Amino acid sequence: MSKSAPKGRKASFSEAEILKLARPSIQALKPYVPGRSIEEVKAQYNPARIVKLGSNENSLGANPKVLKAIAKILPKISLYPDGSSRALREALAAYCGVSADEVIVGNGSDEILLMIALAFVKPGERVVVSENTFSEYEFSGRVLDAEIVKVPLRDFRYDVAGFAKTLKLKPKMMFLCNPNNPTGNYFTHAELEGLLKKTPRACLVVVDEAYGDYATEKDFPRCLELMKKYPNLLVARTFSKLFGLAGLRLGYGLGDAGLLRETLRVKTPFNVNLLVQTAAVTALADKAFVRKSLAVNNKGRLQIEAGFRKLGLFYLPTQANFICFRVPRQAVDLCEDLLKRGMIIRALKSFGLPEWCRVTIGTKEQNAFFLAELAKVLHP
Repeated sequence: MSKSAPKGRKASFSEAEILKLARPSIQALKPYVPGRSIEEVKAQYNPARIVKLGSNENSLGANPKVLKAIAKILPKISLYPDGSSRALREALAAYCGVSADEVIVGNGSDEILLMIALAFVKPGERVVVSENTFSEYEFSGRVLDAEIVKVPLRDFRYDVAGFAKTLKLKPKMMFLCNPNNPTGNYFTHAELEGLLKKTPRACLVVVDEAYGDYATEKDFPRCLELMKKYPNLLVARTFSKLFGLAGLRLGYGLGDAGLLRETLRVKTPFNVNLLVQTAAVTALADKAFVRKSLAVNNKGRLQIEAGFRKLGLFYLPTQANFICFRVPRQAVDLCEDLLKRGMIIRALKSFGLPEWCRVTIGTKEQNAFFLAELAKVLHP
């Protein structure tokens, strides 16, 4: 039986007391808005069929070889994992063609971004981000009391030249997403190198390539090549998309060994668990699953684009595993109508694009279901 609060003492904090205790800067932070889950939709609407194309997960599901590897290692979960993730970092180094000390790993690429900011951004320093992009870049700066400088998109693309103009403000860090989430388009190798040429070494340029595995354009940035010339370039990547490990949470960062060594000072112990390390090493070795995932994505992109043209919808060319498209009504309402029919996609109001939606590229069957249901709700 729990004891009651002492006489004359409140049992809980008031809102005013909490605000007085909390750091003022975090009041500006907005909670991340995730896509709707299958369980939520089932509980709310219970449609006969549910297809989830709202969170940019791998439409093929989990890699069977990864599932077997995890099952085999399960008896060892009573033991701590390797705190340095040595085998995983060595596997990633071989995969990327870098040395192991140029690799760090974390609990999703979100943690990689935050760790880099924690290690280098001081209160009051400026962090440059784009508008209409992944919210965790702004979060990583604001949580450290940084001043956020926002650069608007230009023709729905990252304005890399606009980023260069902010250098007069002497920023400490820049976050760029390529391909951009949620628009799916990209900036080129020449654009990025042009920015790096102008950026002083004291400003770190962090490029998030969460969807870079899907990019096929020849002028997509070759960041590993640029890292050799510009040590202030850091790259973040993820296993959540192409490798199908979103539920296990694994991201990794690539960059100058000295910078990453400093970043490790803010790493929590055992931030990448045993199952994740095992799954990732297995996933890296399975090139067949990667090839199949890319093939399904390429075919699916053509299928959805053809469907959009037939429906008369404007969409943005994509280099990712999703497509951003504009709808003739409030996107939130349209997506809610789709949920009732068992179709989960993403309205982009939280990204500052209230008339736009984002759909993950799925399998042939998933895409066909999406296009058929979309046609029914476009003009209710």
